[in-house]
Amino acid sequence: MESTALFAINLSTLIIIIFSAHLLCLRAFERQTYLPLAIFLLSIGIVICQPTLANLADQLRPTMIILSLPAILLTAPSLWFYVEGITAKKSWQLNQMHKKHFILFIIGALVALIALFIPYDVQYTLLINDDESVLNKTTPNIKFITISTLIATVLLVLAWIAQSGFYLYKVIKRLTQYREHLKSLFASTEVKEARWISWLLLAIAIVWAATAANIIVNNILFSNEVNATVSGLIILIMTWSVAIWGLRQKPGFEELYDADEDIQQILEDTPAQSEKYQRSALDNQNAVKIADKITLAMQQDKLYLDASLSLQKLAKHINTSPNYISQTLNETLGANFFDYINQYRINEAKNQLKQTENTVLDIAMNVGFNAKSSFYTAFKKETQQTPSQYRKSEALIEF
Repeated sequence: MESTALFAINLSTLIIIIFSAHLLCLRAFERQTYLPLAIFLLSIGIVICQPTLANLADQLRPTMIILSLPAILLTAPSLWFYVEGITAKKSWQLNQMHKKHFILFIIGALVALIALFIPYDVQYTLLINDDESVLNKTTPNIKFITISTLIATVLLVLAWIAQSGFYLYKVIKRLTQYREHLKSLFASTEVKEARWISWLLLAIAIVWAATAANIIVNNILFSNEVNATVSGLIILIMTWSVAIWGLRQKPGFEELYDADEDIQQILEDTPAQSEKYQRSALDNQNAVKIADKITLAMQQDKLYLDASLSLQKLAKHINTSPNYISQTLNETLGANFFDYINQYRINEAKNQLKQTENTVLDIAMNVGFNAKSSFYTAFKKETQQTPSQYRKSEALIEF
């Protein structure tokens, strides 16, 4: 019964992987960003396919176990490339600078290639039946090659654990910087923030830590069996999540890839805002004038009600350089673009909470938010109350 359930779960996971990877590869013709995610999913498929092969193509099992070594060494770099792609300030493509990320994969591929030349009966007996006595029946050369590849495999798996931790750190750092950049250019960022990746990373970190602990326990302390059905179900859920969110996620700065130089300059990384603005020709007098224009656009034209408002749109509306607007917001008005716009939205929401009977969701949409959750977060940050609590407190004051 357990083997049947495991087979069904594993087959479902592989179907999701193949279908999603196919769609991602089709999208990669237009935007190469999606290719690393397809590679990530296919690599996972190679690593986890044993239960399905055991039922449908048992003769392929040793080969796929051997190929799972380079595949697992490709998972962390490919996920990093995907995150790098969706957070890139320009259209992302693989280039010469990315070669260094494939070093472990290439080593793993060479070890796997050598292992494939080991006689099939030795492969099957050792990898599927877990019978090491077969080594005593082989020639000294085959025995030496087999033991050498096994040692190399163990070392590479340990390297994979370290590699995974390294890329986990890189991804978290990249996403943190990316979300800060979003707030300098967009008034609504919830669709672009890719929060699902953070939850995915947490799940992957737990799985990787559990896998690493299991490897260490099995090889150093004592044999420990993990429930295959439970782990298969976890992998299915994670794979489904990656597939559905990965297919929905667009690069955050995609609409700015063809923007003018001012927007591109804002996107550039700098050590600090003050250093970036030292080269600016904007003086205090002109900054005050721009601040007045921005205030007028908010108070009179109510531009903040536009749910898709961006720095670029505001720049066109007041006919001013986006770079100067960014500098004015940070130095004169004391807020980034995101926080500045949301202050107006929250104030408008307060008025509607006091003066109307509209639902919280309706008010959130009316004042320019794209989601109820982002409205709640922004409102509580500004007032230390939820919208409902604020409405009740204001009703009591009036009473």
